[in-house]
Amino acid sequence: MAKRTKKFNAKDWIKAYKDHLLQYGELAKDIKTLLHFTDRHFVDFKTHFEDIESLESAIVCSYFEDSLKVLAKDKNFNELSSKEQHLAFLYVLMEVISNDEIFLESMQQDKMKDPGFIFNLQKKLNKLNINWGEIEGWKPEILEKLNLNPKQSVYVNHAITCILFYLKDKSEEKQDTDAFIEKTTDLLFKLSDTSTLNSMLDLGKFMYSRSKASFS
Repeated sequence: MAKRTKKFNAKDWIKAYKDHLLQYGELAKDIKTLLHFTDRHFVDFKTHFEDIESLESAIVCSYFEDSLKVLAKDKNFNELSSKEQHLAFLYVLMEVISNDEIFLESMQQDKMKDPGFIFNLQKKLNKLNINWGEIEGWKPEILEKLNLNPKQSVYVNHAITCILFYLKDKSEEKQDTDAFIEKTTDLLFKLSDTSTLNSMLDLGKFMYSRSKASFS
C-alpha cells in the first residue's frame, strides 16, 4: 500500500506514539515500528525528531510547556512569591499529567530509570522558563561557564521527582502527592536560602583547596 503523502507535524507524532501504546500495550521501540504503525515516511519523522528518545523527551517537555501556558494566563501569578509560584506550577503540572497517567507509567518503567534519557531530558527542560527568581550572589563558576542556571536545574529535578511520586501514589485523590509537594517544596526553599547556599559553596571551595594541597 502506498504511503500517505500528508506529513505529520510534531503533535501528530506525539499522538501516534501514545496511540501505539493504547493499541498494543507497549511503547514503540524504534522509528521503524512507529513508521509501520502510522504508515508514514521516514523523512516526515526526521523533520521533527532525531530518534525515538527525542520524541519521548518532547512528550515530557510538552507537559511542562502546557503547565507554563496555563500559568501565563493567570494575571496574579507574577505577584506570588517564588515559593508560591513553584507550588502553583507543580499543582498545574500534576493536573496536566493526570490525563496521561497510563502513558507515563509505561514511560517510567521503560525510560525513567535510564540515566542517559533523564540527563538528555533535563537538558531540554532547562531551556524552558522554569525559574522563579534568581539566587542573588550565588553563581558557581563551573555552572556559569556551562551556561546553566543552578536554581532552574533544582526546580526541574524537583518537578520530575514529583511526577515519579505521583505515578506511584495510590492514596485517595492523590492526597499523598499533595503532601509530598508541600513538604519537599518547603524543604527546597529552606535549602535555597542564600546564606545556606553561600555557606555550602564556601565549604566546597575549602574542601577542594585542601584536597589539591593534600594530593598534589
